[in-house]
Amino acid sequence: MKSLTRWYRVTGVVYVLLGLSWLPVVTMATVSQKIPDFDGTPGGTAMTGFADWMLVFSLDLLVLGAFLLVGSRRPMAWLPLLWLTIALGVVRGIADDVYMIARGYPPLPFLGFIILHAAIIAWGVLAWRGVRRQTGARLSPR
Repeated sequence: MKSLTRWYRVTGVVYVLLGLSWLPVVTMATVSQKIPDFDGTPGGTAMTGFADWMLVFSLDLLVLGAFLLVGSRRPMAWLPLLWLTIALGVVRGIADDVYMIARGYPPLPFLGFIILHAAIIAWGVLAWRGVRRQTGARLSPR
């Protein structure tokens, strides 16, 4: 159970930190690194739209991180959150990173995030399997 609790806490902190890093006030200074040749002018429609997208993405990560931290208190009661986080890691994480690389974005940061998502997914599944072996728990509580 300790491994599952640790997974919730560490993953929650990772998502909170990622969420903070995508806040527009933090990341606007690095737009040219995130999107080479970005042609949006400060205050223009493209830049404003990108900042709005960054805020929504940031809030998404912050909410997920906060729920993971809350769920760490009773990880078995919050098992659907584990599977949601794993599904998001596969789709919004790995699949999206592969898509971004295929679109021509710099591969190095995305490869780093693919490794991060894969580690979160693998650790979550292994932690769940360990608890399941110890307790005979099902996929989710009834």
